[in-house]
Amino acid sequence: MLTLEEIYKQDPIEKGIDEDAGLGAQAMLKAGIPIFYRDEQYPETLEGELFVKEYSSGAKFIVRRHLTEDFRVLEEKIKSLNSL
Repeated sequence: MLTLEEIYKQDPIEKGIDEDAGLGAQAMLKAGIPIFYRDEQYPETLEGELFVKEYSSGAKFIVRRHLTEDFRVLEEKIKSLNSL
């Protein structure tokens, strides 16, 4: 599996896309909207149904998100990543 540094070296445009996404994520958090992302610090989130969910309060969880056949998103908290 490639690291972000390796991906950016292969395709510098990816770094710009990620930086723009970071600005959008910060705007969503400021508006009180939780964000979902994958994080190399939590390898289990790098593929599949597991994501980091972060709230504007700073609380972070690993969650499982599953899309049902009728296009509903089911979400389950797996574990807390901080003690907020």
